[in-house]
Amino acid sequence: MQKIAIVALGCPKNIVEAEYLLGIFKNKGFEISDNLDEADIAVVHTCSFIKTAKKESEKSIRDVLDIKKKTGLRVYVSGCLPQLLKEKMSTVFHNIDGFVGTGTLKNLPELIFNKSFGKFLFHPGGLNNSSHRLLSSSIPSAYLKIAEGCNHRCSFCIVPVLRGDYESRKIDSLVSEARALADSGVRELILVAQDTTSYGKDIYNAFALDKLLIKLSRIKELRWIRLLYAYPSSITDNLIAVFEAHKNICNYIDIPIQHISKSILSAMRRPLNTTAIIEKIKNKLPDIVLRTSIITGFPGETKKDINELIAFLNQEYFQYVGVFEYSNQKEADSSRLKKHIKNSVAKERRTLIEKTQYGIFKSKIDRMCGNTVDVLVESCLKKNNKYHIEGRSYFQSPEIDGNMMLTGDRPLVVGKFYKVAIKGVSGYNVIVD
Repeated sequence: MQKIAIVALGCPKNIVEAEYLLGIFKNKGFEISDNLDEADIAVVHTCSFIKTAKKESEKSIRDVLDIKKKTGLRVYVSGCLPQLLKEKMSTVFHNIDGFVGTGTLKNLPELIFNKSFGKFLFHPGGLNNSSHRLLSSSIPSAYLKIAEGCNHRCSFCIVPVLRGDYESRKIDSLVSEARALADSGVRELILVAQDTTSYGKDIYNAFALDKLLIKLSRIKELRWIRLLYAYPSSITDNLIAVFEAHKNICNYIDIPIQHISKSILSAMRRPLNTTAIIEKIKNKLPDIVLRTSIITGFPGETKKDINELIAFLNQEYFQYVGVFEYSNQKEADSSRLKKHIKNSVAKERRTLIEKTQYGIFKSKIDRMCGNTVDVLVESCLKKNNKYHIEGRSYFQSPEIDGNMMLTGDRPLVVGKFYKVAIKGVSGYNVIVD
C-alpha cells in the first residue's frame, strides 16, 4: 500500500479540496500519511491569490522537492499555482512528477496512477463536491464550501482567472454533506466560498443563502453555524432575518469591504454603498460581531482616503479587521492603473489601520468583562500541575480571530462546550476563567 501526504496551502476553500482529495485517495487504497519523509507520494495543493501566497507555494514545492532528492518521493502539484503558470510549471519546477490546475483536480488520482505527465487541460474550476472526504483536523469544526468561482470582477483579483465563474452547489447536496459531518462529530460548521452571499443566484435565479441556512440550522448536532466571505451588496433582508431567528447560526459575519473611500472602491470595482450596507446590518442586528478585510496601498490611495477609512473604523462597526498590503499581479486589471503606491507607504498605512483597530477590539472586549459565554475547547495541555486550555467563542473564527485562554486545576474535554467568564485580553486572545 502506497503512502500519500498532502500539503494544503492557502484559504479554507483549499483545505476543503485537500480533504476531498484525502478521501478520494483513501477510497482508492492509499495509506494517508502526515509525514513527508515516510510518504511515497506527496501532493502540494497550492494557492496563488496574492504574491505572498504564490511565494509560499513555490517555497513549499522546493522544500518537498528537496525531500525527493533524498528519498525518491514522487511529487505532484495541484491547484491555483499550476492554473496560473500552466505549462510553465514543468520548466519552473522540472523535477515534479505531474501537476493539475483547479478545474482538473478530480483527475489527480488518474495522473498518479498512469504517470501521464502534462495530459490535462487547464480550465478553471475546483473540486467542489465529493462523496469522499477525510477531515484533516481532530477539532470538531469543519468548513463547508457552498460554491466555486466568482462572477464579480474586482480589479485587484484573479480568482475568476483561477477558478472561473460562480457555481453554486445544490441545497440538498450541501445539507447531506453537513449531516454527514455532524454525524462524524463536527459541532461547528463554517460556510465558505469566494462570495457566500451570492449563493444560489446561478441555479435558483435568486439569492438562496437564507434558505440554505434555515435547512442547516435544523441539524440539531450543529451547535454553531458560521458565515465567512459575505459580499456586501448580496446581503439581503431575508438573510439578516435568518440570523435573528436561529440560535445556532452564530451572531457573526465576515464581510470583506476592502476599503471605504468611494474613489478607491470605484477603482477596485467594489460596491459603492458599503457604508449603508454595514449600517443597515448593525441597525437590524446591533449585537452582531462583524469581521472585515481591508487593502492598503491600492493604486491612487491618498492620505485623505486613509483618514476616511480610520474615521469609519472608529465608529466601531467591526470587532476584527484583517489588513493586507496591496499585491500587484500582472494578471489583474489593477496592475494597469496609475499612481501605484510604494510598498513602504502601504506597509505604514497597514500598521496604522491595525493599531487603530486593535484599540477598538480591546475596548469591545473590556466592555464584555464579566460576561459569561460558551467556549468550544480545542486543546488542553498540562504543564507545571496546571491545565492550559485554548478554545473559541461564537465571535472567534478559527485561526484568524485569536483564542479563548484559560488556566485551571482541572482538565476540560476537547470538543466540548463550557461556560466561561471573560476577564480581559492578551494580544488578540481573550483571557477567561
